[in-house]
Amino acid sequence: MDVERAFAAGHVTAALTAIAVGGLVVLLPKGVGRHRLIGFIYVVALVIVDIAALLVHEEATFGVFHALAVVSLFTVAIGIVPLLLGSRSPLALSLHAYSMASSYAGLLAAGAGQVAATNADRWGSESVPITIGFALALSGVVIFLRVPPILNAVLPR
Repeated sequence: MDVERAFAAGHVTAALTAIAVGGLVVLLPKGVGRHRLIGFIYVVALVIVDIAALLVHEEATFGVFHALAVVSLFTVAIGIVPLLLGSRSPLALSLHAYSMASSYAGLLAAGAGQVAATNADRWGSESVPITIGFALALSGVVIFLRVPPILNAVLPR
């Protein structure tokens, strides 16, 4: 197995792990030890996904999936760095909630986009941006409906 294939296998394995574990984070109560532990596993898996995506070069240029990986790394950093530095302010918790929800949305959108890219011969090349855009738009609606009530429940009044 060459290095490129090893990165690709690690990328897929970490992506499937991040999707499954991220789904648990979304569904479980927030702010408790279990949330933090599962969230840590999600972040590690997602960072592996992003780094592997940047190291896989099936196409000769920097493509949409590479750009999504860079955005994902920034989104995760915005979501966890304030908490790692000890801040539990309403702003830090809000940044965390929106950033981590957005990182999961991006992960799902990239996965859906990869399915579209794999089937572009049958679906057409325009299916990739349409699929990614649709997944992000749908996720955005869910985020803006779900995150505010969660923040209201966990933030001090």
